[in-house]
Amino acid sequence: MGEVYLGEQVSLGRKVAIKVLHHDLHAQAGMAERFKREARLLSAVEHPAVVRIVDFGESGDAACLVMEFVEGQSLHDALQGGPLLAPRALALLQQLAEGLAAIHDKGIIHRDLKPENVLISPSVRGEQARLLDFGIARLVEPDANSALSQVGVVLGTPEYLSPEQAVGAKVDTRSDLYSFGVLAYRVLSGRLPFDGPSPRHFLSQHASHAPLPLDRAAPQLSRYVGLLSLVMRLLDKDPAKRPQTAKELADALGLAHAALMAFTPSQGTPIVHANMTPSSGTPASPGSGTAAFGVNPAPPGPGSGTAAFGVAPAAPLMTAPPVQAAPRTGTAAFGTGRLTGGVPAVTGGASAAKAQNVTVMLTDIQGFTDRMSRQTHEENARMLDTHDRLLMPLVREHDGKLVQKRGDALVAVFRAPSASIRCGMAMQQALWSHNQTVPPEHQLHVRVCLHAGEVLLTNDAVLGEPMEVVKAVEHVAAADEVTFTEAVNMARNRAEAAAEPCGSIPLPGRDEKVQLYRVTRSAEGSPFAAALGIPEPGTKLSPLEVLRTRARAGASFLRQRPRVLAGAAGALVLLGAGVAWTVHANDPLVQARGLMNDDKPREALQRLDAPDAPNDAEATRLRAVVKHALNRHNEEHGLILGLDEDGRKAPEPRLMDGLAEDFGNNEKDLSARRALELLPAATVRSHFESLAREAPSVKQWGALRYLDANGEADLDRVGLYSAALESSDCNVRTKAALRLVSLGDPAALPALTRAAELTSREKPPGGGKACSAQVFTRAVEELKRKSAP
Repeated sequence: MGEVYLGEQVSLGRKVAIKVLHHDLHAQAGMAERFKREARLLSAVEHPAVVRIVDFGESGDAACLVMEFVEGQSLHDALQGGPLLAPRALALLQQLAEGLAAIHDKGIIHRDLKPENVLISPSVRGEQARLLDFGIARLVEPDANSALSQVGVVLGTPEYLSPEQAVGAKVDTRSDLYSFGVLAYRVLSGRLPFDGPSPRHFLSQHASHAPLPLDRAAPQLSRYVGLLSLVMRLLDKDPAKRPQTAKELADALGLAHAALMAFTPSQGTPIVHANMTPSSGTPASPGSGTAAFGVNPAPPGPGSGTAAFGVAPAAPLMTAPPVQAAPRTGTAAFGTGRLTGGVPAVTGGASAAKAQNVTVMLTDIQGFTDRMSRQTHEENARMLDTHDRLLMPLVREHDGKLVQKRGDALVAVFRAPSASIRCGMAMQQALWSHNQTVPPEHQLHVRVCLHAGEVLLTNDAVLGEPMEVVKAVEHVAAADEVTFTEAVNMARNRAEAAAEPCGSIPLPGRDEKVQLYRVTRSAEGSPFAAALGIPEPGTKLSPLEVLRTRARAGASFLRQRPRVLAGAAGALVLLGAGVAWTVHANDPLVQARGLMNDDKPREALQRLDAPDAPNDAEATRLRAVVKHALNRHNEEHGLILGLDEDGRKAPEPRLMDGLAEDFGNNEKDLSARRALELLPAATVRSHFESLAREAPSVKQWGALRYLDANGEADLDRVGLYSAALESSDCNVRTKAALRLVSLGDPAALPALTRAAELTSREKPPGGGKACSAQVFTRAVEELKRKSAP
């Protein structure tokens, strides 16, 4: 569009940048008047994130803009070393969004957002991102009544064009938000959402192709669901589905930044990239997977991999945006006072944080980093798959919520301290059983660490001093143990498991120490089988002992729902007296659950229909589970629909499993959909997100389809539907293939091609009818056609 010269404003003795427009542009009819009009508009923008227009003028057949001279590095140059670290990236992106809002407030559309048009300059706040060339493209865009030809006039950069620009449609400020999404994608992942490579390809891809999900381009961000969702919303083809204003976008980025920074005070962010360690600028340790989520944490124990969770104390970080929280004292990063304010709710894909008193669990594999560096890629994948398969379902089974998953490390929260200890014991028991079946080099030895306190909890982060404390526990905890602090010990049900002191740790930033405990393991054999009521392998039980084992399992279930049989709590916990055992073992609900565990739904229903069986909400929910097992789905749904508001508040996982299976078998089943819609949406969503990531099955398929039908934006649709192609159910595989074709993402081609090849060689079970290979072959051809440039 022109040439830029370094000049001097002589009256003030300061440097300026002078952009001289090309002579041929200025010579076009009406351009001189238009230039004056636009230049006045541009000069009215005053914002720290926008390079100011100082003056403008004409001389003969030339026109120029005089701009503030900014020293610094272009964002394009900053990205040459790879993606920026998430804290730095979010700080800069938030500044840019605020600058974009200032431009839009003046009625200006930038039209050419790209890294080359962003400068990063030093400031008293640390780094300041500055927007260049805003609104300049509008000077060469013809008026609606102009006869000026658009041939040869570039109205943007192909890699960053919005779909509206790509097809020549009318644009508004939301076009800039799409381009901002491409810019954010590049900053966070180091690549573009489309591969191009030519301008023609980019135009086509922006107009009609689905972008590569950001969590696949930047796996290190995969647990930051709000951030991923926000960027992918910006890239929606439909402007109405994007954030609607730059102010809304800036607010959402501010919350994402605050969550990532965990309210850490700062003195500016060092210039580092996601593939470099913040302290030395050298490549991060293999397999750590956490460099992008915090800088300079306290030295972790071997293979801890926990920098992703919580804040990095005493690190130089960009100032976090203001947060509405009560004043607090104590350590620099977190106060010891009670957090009462929380973060203001915003739109745009991020979730508001709120103060909650919970028990925080942090787990990791002993020696993880060393193993990742010496094992093959396949061995590492198998190790992590085994780890996730054994541990992650146990969090849900014990009423916990998995907040973050990063490599070997899990962060979960529990409402009840006792539930967290039971979950920890169940994890160690599952790991012990696994380790008995594999050689030493393939065994998994995990630390389970617990601390209770008040935190700010978002969809993908736990913020507050308890997070720092549990990380300190992890540094000293032994593998194969369940280690917890005095805060957990005081609140737990001590009748459930014996514990013993195992040292102490200093509280972060204070002179105080906190006592640590660990659950006492059995002297020999499996470590926690006795405490969990699990018989030792190979043990033959008498009928009474079988009943007691079932009763103990029922007691654990009931302890997680204290409203049920509260008057019998002493009998459920003590278990020592024969009368107590008899009362509990004869409970109809306990007996019905035992029969269901033995796959005897008819007998379970008979027990629930007996005269002494209760008729409360819990019994109704259990009846619905039994009806599902008997394939009496109309009755199943009728029972759920008949529950009152309180009865719907705590649906059992098995109840939601049944509804997921119903939906997977028939997505048009309105009664199943109505039943799901009556249950708490957040509970269903959380449970279904876990189901959707399980091994292929009708239940997994139903959960995935329900989430997709409800427009859950943070799903990896291509990845999950591709996984469903491996289902043993032909109907599921066929529907997954058709859905992948409708998505139109060429990333699904390898999975579809593999499914076509395997199906062509498949032998039908029991001489029945095999899945049609033609369905998958046609799907491959159709997807190739749809994704062709």
